[in-house]
Amino acid sequence: MGVGIDIVDMKRIHNIERLAKYVLSDDEYSLFQNRVRPLEFLAGRFAAKEAFLKAMHQGIGSVSFKSISILYDKNSGAPILYYENKQYDVSISHDGDYAVAVVVV
Repeated sequence: MGVGIDIVDMKRIHNIERLAKYVLSDDEYSLFQNRVRPLEFLAGRFAAKEAFLKAMHQGIGSVSFKSISILYDKNSGAPILYYENKQYDVSISHDGDYAVAVVVV
């Protein structure tokens, strides 16, 4: 079992669109474009993907962020992380200028 956690200070994100194109999968990008608070969405996804890589004992750059998708469970609305046709538990939270995520693999 692996556990990863990451926190993002949203004040440090200056070019939202550029980061979104680098971090988000195609499905996530579609969701991003329709968000009322796109910065929170992006920061949460970025934190979750970093947490996932930590849980997998992988370094940044070893796996493309775009190959990881965090979508919503159709019944509960909870986020689910998808990577290589497998699902992983993820929790994303926001408070003020911060987004934090925890992933268990």
